[in-house]
Amino acid sequence: MKDTYNRSISMQCPTCGGESFEHSEDSPTVRCIRCDRVMTKDELREANGSRIEEEVDTIKAELMKDVKADFAKMFKKWK
Repeated sequence: MKDTYNRSISMQCPTCGGESFEHSEDSPTVRCIRCDRVMTKDELREANGSRIEEEVDTIKAELMKDVKADFAKMFKKWK
């Protein structure tokens, strides 16, 4: 099994589709560099919910495949 299943998901602005944002750690808002739209980080996550869910589903499928392969290797010894 892999050591990590970390992924980066590129967020898109719901207004223009831009993927570059300006933000600071202590601020709850982000600003789209392309169209200047300001929104909260939560609004951005909500707007990208389907992209996030797709990536989570991909990771789940990959993880299940790896777990099944690991179990098959473990139980192969018991035949």
